[in-house]
Amino acid sequence: MNSADLKTRLLCQGVRVPELMRTARRGGAGPAGGRYVVVEKMVVNCFVYGAAMDSDIWLEEEDELCVLVDRNPESTFRDRLPVHVVKDPYFYDLTTREGVPYKKIALLHGVDCLATTVYQRCVRWRTAPCWFCGIERSLEYGGTIQQKTPQQLEEVAEAAKKEGASHVTLTTGTVNTSDRGAFMLAECAAALKRTGLPVHSQLEPVPRTYQELLRDQGADTIGIHIETVDETLFEKICPSKNFSEFSRAWEDAVDIFGENQVSSYILVGLGEDERKTKTGIENMVQHGVIPFVVPFRPLPGTVLESHPLPSLDVVQMYSVWAAKKMMEAGIDPFKNKAGCVRCGACSSVKEYLRSM
Repeated sequence: MNSADLKTRLLCQGVRVPELMRTARRGGAGPAGGRYVVVEKMVVNCFVYGAAMDSDIWLEEEDELCVLVDRNPESTFRDRLPVHVVKDPYFYDLTTREGVPYKKIALLHGVDCLATTVYQRCVRWRTAPCWFCGIERSLEYGGTIQQKTPQQLEEVAEAAKKEGASHVTLTTGTVNTSDRGAFMLAECAAALKRTGLPVHSQLEPVPRTYQELLRDQGADTIGIHIETVDETLFEKICPSKNFSEFSRAWEDAVDIFGENQVSSYILVGLGEDERKTKTGIENMVQHGVIPFVVPFRPLPGTVLESHPLPSLDVVQMYSVWAAKKMMEAGIDPFKNKAGCVRCGACSSVKEYLRSM
């Protein structure tokens, strides 16, 4: 098994870990429920809850080291693989002058990405939420606060930078205004740029003027996440969003932010049509957008909380396809300046591209 396939398997099937290590996020807007590890120089967001409890891969402690052990009789890796488990940073123990724990303001993703959801609610949540999203669950668990201020984020970023954070991801729940949260993200990006860290912003499709505002206020990269390029599936699992808005928003974003700086999540393993998905990924690449292929990960309290984890074959197929199309088009995700693509922990697309 090559490194890219190993990472895909860890992303898809998860890892059984000792109880004390099972301290992952169980809510939020992205691929929660994981522990970050480094294995064979790859950063991986390993699923540790739910269906991961049936995984054949175990994380065990040996003396002062951790290793991955494959207990499948038809093992794909025979050796006990040394693995570095990313520990919580020291800044998690700090609080603001108002007494807000830094950990409730922003989290370390991967090994060097500071990430936050600026506004932890979404206008779609109570009427027609996206089926996979658990953005407001973090509030229910008490793991975060509803809205982070630019000042709070700048303060946490300064502390995180001292521990090695080198870029920032800003996302938000959608607000009920035409900017869909762009103003909030722009204010936060401006504050964070004072720290010298590159900034990634994520939001729904917005008019060009709002994207320009984000760039002008300090955002270096942008993620406009369609989630699935199968339009039929999109209309089912994102019932209050508009599929047709994405192409124009991507075109504007590439023009504004430049080559290799625009990305979109592609969740796979939701029953998407293969032909539509491959065509959609190819079209995305032709727009100059990085397709960040991510295995679907069910979250408690969402419509899809009981949906099975995706198969290894499906995730491999789409990840390899996306890597191949990027290589053909000359798109280089390794040049992405900030955010999920630069971190890479939740997708094996870059690993497949590197192997080509």
